[in-house]
Amino acid sequence: MKMMKYLSVAILCFLSASLFAKGGKEDLAALAAKDPRYPITLSVFTQQPRQQPDADNKVYKYLKEKLGVTIKWDILVGEIAQKRGVMIAGEDYPDLIEINETQFIEAGALIPLEDLVEQYGPNIKKHFGRHWDSLRSDDGHIYYLTNWGVYHGRNQNPDYNQSALWVQKEVLKDAGYPKVATMDEYFDLLSNYAKKHPTVNGQPTIPFTILTYDWHAFCLWNPPNFLAGYPNDGNGIVDPETRKYKTFFTMDISKRWFKKLNEMNQQGLVDRSAFTDNYDQYLAKLASGRVLGMHDQGWQFGNANSSLRDQDMYNRTFAPLPIVFDENIRPRYRDWPEPNLGRGVGISINAKDPVRIIRFINELLSEEVQRVIEWGIEGDDWQFNDKGEPYRTPQQREDWNNSSWQEQNRALLIRDVFPTWEGSWTDGYPTELSYYYPERKATLMKEDQEFLEAYKVGSFAEFVDADPPPNSIWYPTWNMPNPPDGSDAQIALQRCDQTMRKYLSMIILANPGDFDKLWTEYVDQMNKNGIATYEAYMQEQLDKRIAERTK
Repeated sequence: MKMMKYLSVAILCFLSASLFAKGGKEDLAALAAKDPRYPITLSVFTQQPRQQPDADNKVYKYLKEKLGVTIKWDILVGEIAQKRGVMIAGEDYPDLIEINETQFIEAGALIPLEDLVEQYGPNIKKHFGRHWDSLRSDDGHIYYLTNWGVYHGRNQNPDYNQSALWVQKEVLKDAGYPKVATMDEYFDLLSNYAKKHPTVNGQPTIPFTILTYDWHAFCLWNPPNFLAGYPNDGNGIVDPETRKYKTFFTMDISKRWFKKLNEMNQQGLVDRSAFTDNYDQYLAKLASGRVLGMHDQGWQFGNANSSLRDQDMYNRTFAPLPIVFDENIRPRYRDWPEPNLGRGVGISINAKDPVRIIRFINELLSEEVQRVIEWGIEGDDWQFNDKGEPYRTPQQREDWNNSSWQEQNRALLIRDVFPTWEGSWTDGYPTELSYYYPERKATLMKEDQEFLEAYKVGSFAEFVDADPPPNSIWYPTWNMPNPPDGSDAQIALQRCDQTMRKYLSMIILANPGDFDKLWTEYVDQMNKNGIATYEAYMQEQLDKRIAERTK
């Protein structure tokens, strides 16, 4: 049945491209022949938690004038699974769909893109370069274009937005900027501050919280992997010698982490409401300034950091700590950037003019347009000085760092959903102007200046790891294809997910005397769920990737 869907979608894609040349869709074909940039409104579904752009947003006006395209956003409200199910059941799709799972592909909701890109998307093909074939699904087609992790030139990002055990900068300052390397030192740091400061802004201090909501729950079970000194290979660990894959969910390293959380809970250091809060509540809690620490990916809570800054609580924004179990373990938090192959944007079967859409994305990936999206409008948001160097005025910097201003004046959804340049422009400047050293120096907050001077580093990225080792040939396994829906491996992973959500919260909150009994029950249930079946699937994917990359 799925093969028939893929076949019909492929035929539809071929026809949608060929009918223009043959004059099949006369109205659209005539427009396209007369003006490849004829005005069009494109509907786009996104899961990004952002506001609807203002009607007078200047970058959207630029895109409309320059490229002839108006975007109508359908921003997710509520549960993604429910929204996706309704769309698929009714085959009610917008022109473009942002995806991070395979369900839309399996439902035949997206058209193949490779032929369209070959004919109408030279910038797209150039943008993805060596990563192009990595976008292919098992049937050989490319159904979506991944939206981040593709670098042009060198990576100049001084910030760090990956996994870490994070801590408020104020906590480090209060302790005299100590070296904090191990798990025990980390929790001692949080505990000591909470004892000295039981409230923050009149509210009870929360020493440690955990994001457990929906797909974000990897924050609950991923820490042991990093604490043990392994890189971010998603749900598992790959032995570098044997190249064998195994999940760490039931390993001793996980038992050690949850034993520590159980102990910390007994001391009142763990946020009990973390197991019932949704994502918005988690962000609001961070933005209140009373959470001292958590494990997370930096990109997940950027809005909370921005809110703290806008509330003049920048001292309570978070710094990443590359924490490990023991001092003899080398941290492996920071890696070399790789594309997020599991997330991107695709064209739906309901799109009226796929060729026009590919032409739009192609022009969107031109350096001229990308610089507007990333730097803003020249003259309004930045300019060149008499030496030909780009800069911002103090007011422009203040605006650029204001999250409310950005929502109203930048095309944030465009850069989050569609493919985006990262790294450097062809003239060598970074794709984010604030990474350019003179601008970074001018905008560095005093709290960050103090932090960097105290730890004698030039950036937060350097603080986490000044010289990360090269990525392994298979890295990262988190962007390997998920098991097909209905397969034994997918069912096993789903059952394990449910078991982890049920047991790990119980284990953290349990009486210490019950810990070992509950852990044994948890491990037994994970084995009964068939976790070995999921591991076997991942081993197949791992072997396949190694074979492809060693050709």
